[in-house]
Amino acid sequence: MPVALPIDAVLPELLARLAESGAVVLEAPPGSGKTTRVPIALAGTVPGQVWVLEPRRVAARAAAQRVADELGERVGATVGYAMRLDRAAGPDTRVLYVTEALLTRRLDDFAGIDAVVLDEFHERSIHTDVALAWCRALRRRRPELRLVVMSATLDGEAVSRYLDCPRVRTEGTLHPVEVRWFDRKDERSLELRVAAAVRSLPGDVLAFLPGIGEIERTAALLGDLEVYPLHGELDGAAQDRALRAGRRGADAPKRVVLATNVAETSVTVEGIAAVVDPGTVRRPAFDVNTGIPSLDLVPIARDAAIQRAGRAGRLGPGVCLRLYSRVDFEGRPAQTPPEVRRIDLSATALALGGLELEWFEAPPAGAWKSAVSLLERIGAVTDGRRTALGEEMVRLPLHPRLARVLVEAVAAGVGGPAAGLVTLFGRKSTGDLVDRALDGEGDARERRRLEGLVHLRGPRAADPERALRRALLAGFPDRVARREGGRVRFADGGSAEVETGRDGYVVVTEVDRVGTRTRARTLTPVDEDWLLEASVVRATMRWAGERVEVREELCFGELVLDAAPGAGDPDAVAALLLQHARPTMHRLVPDWDDGVALLGRLAFLRGRNVAVPDLELEAMAAAVCTGCRSTADLRDTSLVRTIRDRLADPGLVDRLAPTHVRLPGRPRAAVGYETGEPYVESRMQDFFGLADGPKVADGVALVLQLLAPNQRPVQVTRDLAGFWARHYPGIRKELMRKYPRHHWPEDPRNAEAPPPRPPRGPR
Repeated sequence: MPVALPIDAVLPELLARLAESGAVVLEAPPGSGKTTRVPIALAGTVPGQVWVLEPRRVAARAAAQRVADELGERVGATVGYAMRLDRAAGPDTRVLYVTEALLTRRLDDFAGIDAVVLDEFHERSIHTDVALAWCRALRRRRPELRLVVMSATLDGEAVSRYLDCPRVRTEGTLHPVEVRWFDRKDERSLELRVAAAVRSLPGDVLAFLPGIGEIERTAALLGDLEVYPLHGELDGAAQDRALRAGRRGADAPKRVVLATNVAETSVTVEGIAAVVDPGTVRRPAFDVNTGIPSLDLVPIARDAAIQRAGRAGRLGPGVCLRLYSRVDFEGRPAQTPPEVRRIDLSATALALGGLELEWFEAPPAGAWKSAVSLLERIGAVTDGRRTALGEEMVRLPLHPRLARVLVEAVAAGVGGPAAGLVTLFGRKSTGDLVDRALDGEGDARERRRLEGLVHLRGPRAADPERALRRALLAGFPDRVARREGGRVRFADGGSAEVETGRDGYVVVTEVDRVGTRTRARTLTPVDEDWLLEASVVRATMRWAGERVEVREELCFGELVLDAAPGAGDPDAVAALLLQHARPTMHRLVPDWDDGVALLGRLAFLRGRNVAVPDLELEAMAAAVCTGCRSTADLRDTSLVRTIRDRLADPGLVDRLAPTHVRLPGRPRAAVGYETGEPYVESRMQDFFGLADGPKVADGVALVLQLLAPNQRPVQVTRDLAGFWARHYPGIRKELMRKYPRHHWPEDPRNAEAPPPRPPRGPR
């Protein structure tokens, strides 16, 4: 008979609420028994399987083992587990503990699953968010589907509103845990600080560390103790040794479990009454701007710290030594940020295949766009829907990039080596992965499994190395880079440090980023000819020596494969020329002033409702630059010709808005149009013999600027006849006094104009 746990008291209420609404949010503290008791109770209420989603493989396997032990059965009978590379389940299995990614791959086929339990929802992995949204949508079609969302540190109100379901809470009876703080500044390494803390605590100790490297270095410092590592890369037997204390004599050395955050939730580490928490975790992140994922060392949030401390109170009173201060703790975020805000979403986008979900928290628009863009680039989706290639890829338990590599490799006859190649990813590999895969490196078991999934077929490639490199390029087109000494420059922008080696084009499949430094770890050479197939011609221009210089570059992303002088786009060349030459075009273009005057004439005619085009000076200046590359070229252009080429009837403009009119004393008097009021400026004597002033545009009287012999205005008028009659007699007397040698007739309308003044010679 299993020991009674706090969750047992609320199980009847939980099942009753679940029968009424189909979904329940359960809030229960660590050690209350929710992970082991709720699923098996739920199995008695549904005909199909109960799937329990766990955030980590260690938790899934340990929970299944514990429930099986309580039932007195082997794992794989009533209760089993399933994860990548490991499965223990049979035809009679009712409760299946699975890693979360497994459910995401089952979205297209949910048959036989009648209940889903989302355990440790507060950790908010992307798979949990997808499962929550998918189950919410699926319940509209299958109201009999049961859904339980569980967590120890979850504020369930928001989830309850999202699912429109009740909440059930239990306070539990966790044993008291004394929290001690480390307030002194300690410059020693993390490993030395953790080792010292372990030795300072009595009894068996669980110490949290960010990664495998830190675990191994700390274990070396505690060699005289009984040390057990615990992380997701261990096999089941090694995990069991860490989780179970076993029978130990009174004189046995202190037992120390050094764990990553796999031990934070859902598992009980037997015999532990003391926890060391340095307050850090290595968390996956993704930079949308660079497309480079990273594993960042960051402080844990308060909810994770509470979970860690709770490990010390599972079996009795305990102590948690936090290697940071209370002030530091209070300043940390309350909740761990959900993965949907911080990781690469391409695998999620491929799994959904265009399926629209009402998210509990929608992914950031930029990150989602970046994920879909990658899938489009590797041929997995089009218009948001999976292609035939994408359908092949989604069936593989791999990141979309690696699935694309494997599918490409199978088609090229190197599926076997490619299956080994993809198993090298995520193992802190260095060097050329292709060489290592061809040498047979990689996880042999996983390789055989992948080979079975892709059904190797067809002839083998004549050149396996070349085919495998091309397959790698198919999955990582955005990771192409040029190696130059100690750096690589990426085709999609940015750069990374690298060990010096042979310069050339490479695919960088794995990088490390620490702070602002990015270091490329795995580089695979690729042929430049392969990049030519996806390259584009891009013209770059610059202003140099009073001319536009054009360079045409053959580019793969931002990498220039080849370059040579080129013609460039005529419009772009003209625009750059105009930008630099515009301030001096009035001196460079020979008839610039005449062209400006012609535009004024057109503006005048449009004001008279004459059908002529509306041409702007800046547009005409740009047109003048078309076909030119330098300021010297502009000296052979014509603004007037450029404008006239756009007139349907150039003669109409000349007839209605002439550039000159004939006066009795001046055969060609220029007409100005720039003010919008056409005018002519000339000596008053040039108008002798005219009863009225000249007209343009079939009747528009010109403004007459009448000048004295000294070329200064005497009168401005449109009514020459009125001027002669009303004003001239008085003005005549003044003119006669000032200019006695000039003839000032009493009747200017019938007088003869004096001959034109000869032009002045050079002074």
